[in-house]
Amino acid sequence: MAKFRKLRQFLTKNERNKVFLRKNKPSARIVADSKLKTKKILAKSGINVPCLITKFSRQGDLDQFDWRKLEGNFVIKPASGYAGEGIIIIRKRGKYADEWVGMDGSVITTGDLIRHCREILGGKYSLYNMPDEVIVEERIKIHPMFLSITKSGTPDIRVIVYNQVPVMAMLRIPTEKSGSRSNLQQGAIGLGIDLATGITTFGIEGKGDIIRKIYDWGKKKMRKVNGIKIPLWREILETAVKCQKAVPGLGFLGVDVVLDKEKGPCVLELNARPGLSIQICNRAGLKARLDKVEEIDVRSINHGITLAKYLFGEKFFEQVEAKEQVKTVGPLETIKIKVSSLLSLDERLKVLVTKKGKHRVVEVKAKVDTGAFRSSIDRTLAADLGLLTPEKILYYRHYRSALGKNLDRPVIGLTFWLKDRKIVTAVNVADRRKLRTKFLLGRKDLEGFLIKTENN
Repeated sequence: MAKFRKLRQFLTKNERNKVFLRKNKPSARIVADSKLKTKKILAKSGINVPCLITKFSRQGDLDQFDWRKLEGNFVIKPASGYAGEGIIIIRKRGKYADEWVGMDGSVITTGDLIRHCREILGGKYSLYNMPDEVIVEERIKIHPMFLSITKSGTPDIRVIVYNQVPVMAMLRIPTEKSGSRSNLQQGAIGLGIDLATGITTFGIEGKGDIIRKIYDWGKKKMRKVNGIKIPLWREILETAVKCQKAVPGLGFLGVDVVLDKEKGPCVLELNARPGLSIQICNRAGLKARLDKVEEIDVRSINHGITLAKYLFGEKFFEQVEAKEQVKTVGPLETIKIKVSSLLSLDERLKVLVTKKGKHRVVEVKAKVDTGAFRSSIDRTLAADLGLLTPEKILYYRHYRSALGKNLDRPVIGLTFWLKDRKIVTAVNVADRRKLRTKFLLGRKDLEGFLIKTENN
């Protein structure tokens, strides 16, 4: 039964096409399907995109263009291509005037480039098999952090955005097998990313082969796929959400971001039909996450990113077995709740504030209840701790009381420590005035703990 419930959390292709792709208006899909239109709209909104060197709209443009003007380090791609098809990446000039060197070291002549551009114009790589345009744009200067994990192409980060909330992300690493392209269907590597921290978790190669290690070119040895910290993570998420705001008709989209060592996050393209392999390398279902944020009124970019952090942050710990023993919790436990300011606390609570590292915390007695999915905190305690201000409330959850009344219950983002393990989560706010404990620990926040009953 549990396995069946987990499978239901995954988004299928039919469900994606029939339900979520309908969130994308035809006019917005036209923008996403054209890299030229995308580039123009995003640049107008102040979002970084690769600089356009030139474009070809007809065969005559190819004959009139002086290819000697190109200094190397550029990319040729179809304006309406898909799945990474039709892209040629040039690393530098070749030995002779009419030669270029690709990312794999192969020699490509000017004649080869012209023939390829003619194929693009003819629609060979077009999404709709229609005549297309050719884009020649600058090649991104790869961020130094990524130099150690690839020698073929530039890694990018795919972020799925829905209702202005980043719901899932992965790092895509080009390989020789993928032709230096970061497309999983062609053999690239995909690493799931924890939305809360920007740290990689699990990995696949190609269409779904699980991998646990990749080659580190800097250290000249294999390294685990988990634990890679993505630089400028918050900026990447902000860029992804800004893209949806720039093209609001795209309710469900994938944003492909690269990290330029000088410009920071830079958007390669928007995908109005994002693939579903991202679920495999994250070992999580998209459907459950999309349903979670469907009806939430997202107030700002910061609110959207906060929701992603508290709702979809992974319970992932690197080398757990080697670094810590299994922690046991009993029916009642003391937790330490992080408080950001003392201004909102009354004198009674201020005396309870202690320090944990650089954080101020308040110790609270909590009841362990595996029958509840989400943890909950008493409304009065939450208010006393300053956790019920509008900016701290993630969203309101509708429920029906025992008396049949329809009520709204706040859900807030919370950081607390249980047995010295830091937990970043979303908790319900409930009325627990008549109960002995003001905090209830649900099973969502008890993953990795051994539950000890009173009879054990």
